[in-house]
Amino acid sequence: MRRMLVLLVMIIVAGAIRVPGALAGQPVEITIASLSPGTAWYVYGVAMAEALKKALPADAKVEVLPQAGGVGNAKLVAQGKANFGLSFSLTNQWALQGKHAYDKKLDMLRGVAGGMDTYYLSVTVRADAGFAGLADLKEKRGKLALGSLPVGSGSEYGARNILEILGMTYDDVRKAGGSVAFTGYPNLVTGMKDGRINTVISVITPGHPSIREMSLQSDVRFLPLPPDVVAKMREQFNYAPQNMPAGMFHGMDKDVSTVGYPTVLITRADVPDDLVYLVTKTIAENKAALVAAHKGLSQFEPSTAWKPELVGLPLHPGAARYYREKGWLK
Repeated sequence: MRRMLVLLVMIIVAGAIRVPGALAGQPVEITIASLSPGTAWYVYGVAMAEALKKALPADAKVEVLPQAGGVGNAKLVAQGKANFGLSFSLTNQWALQGKHAYDKKLDMLRGVAGGMDTYYLSVTVRADAGFAGLADLKEKRGKLALGSLPVGSGSEYGARNILEILGMTYDDVRKAGGSVAFTGYPNLVTGMKDGRINTVISVITPGHPSIREMSLQSDVRFLPLPPDVVAKMREQFNYAPQNMPAGMFHGMDKDVSTVGYPTVLITRADVPDDLVYLVTKTIAENKAALVAAHKGLSQFEPSTAWKPELVGLPLHPGAARYYREKGWLK
């Protein structure tokens, strides 16, 4: 009787852990590249890590790296400095093709789960800056006090791309008497509040805490991207047309035309299939916990997370196996 009881406990524990046979008895280490603390991606990473810890043996190691953002994470994963990372469908395409932010093809990258949210490229300006439309950023560039996240981030590339479409560079702004600052969100928020910065270009999620704080502390406007700019951003850089819905932030009383892309969890081709399968399964089956951590993940739909247009990379076989088991991927 005692032997049967012990066996039953072992079966229950094994079922709760759900570790694929090929991983059993092996030390499991997962590193998830995200972004700095306070950002949506860091919260995403922590939420994923908590879900994974519950699905893994007690001795498994799950670490969230507070680096390196939309462009840099693909490089960290490619270099083996992380075995998973948060990226964008857009920058995944760039990495796969070795263009724009990447000087070589990172063709070892693979997708795990896409369409986790929608990031919008936002142009937020102080109401007293005198910028009635996007074209004013060029025409009045001597008055432009531009702020964005650090160089190399998805936000900074968004700012760079918009200026390029408008026919200017950061140096053009500075030469005309304007200014350009690359810093974290706390400084962007205070800079907009005290007037040192009058324009912030960044990629944001619905309910983004820093943009919400900015909109409540300062009288701001969200400039729409004109149709020709949207078309050029799509043609030249592969951005997808998006609309920020009215009411997303204080002062946004109507939809704002822009471009954007979803977050993607990525890995490397040489990461074991069983590990990727386990990560995919855990993320897909813990949506409620992820949304509880950050409502930006409410758009995540596991049944479509495999779709190429939401991933921007070839799917890892371990992830594909899970989606096929569910009947979502044929």
